[in-house]
Amino acid sequence: MTAKVMIKNMDEQLYRMLKAKAALMGISVSEAIQQAISLWLNLTEGIYDYNYIVLKTNPEALKAYKEGKYVLACDGEFIGAFDSEKEAIEMGKGHKKCMLGSKNYEQEVGEWGWSSIALE
Repeated sequence: MTAKVMIKNMDEQLYRMLKAKAALMGISVSEAIQQAISLWLNLTEGIYDYNYIVLKTNPEALKAYKEGKYVLACDGEFIGAFDSEKEAIEMGKGHKKCMLGSKNYEQEVGEWGWSSIALE
């Protein structure tokens, strides 16, 4: 199933570059946009989202957060609750992607303060 879609406020230079590159590759602008959307959806779905879900739903993480601990999820799993940010970061080493939550982080919007960290 396909839909007719109109894109408003598209940067003209960006569109010209897209059109030229699509022509060089022998595909339509529509196909190029569909490939870009598919890639973007794949990139924005994954470990980061899983870490967030873990920290927002894991009973241990929720309890520790309320107690003022630093709660850590890495690669989609709850790692633990720690007394210091430094200790939490140390425990995150060796994981691909982590999210650290704590009441101790300054926040402007939302109920949780977050720090997303990538450790290699």
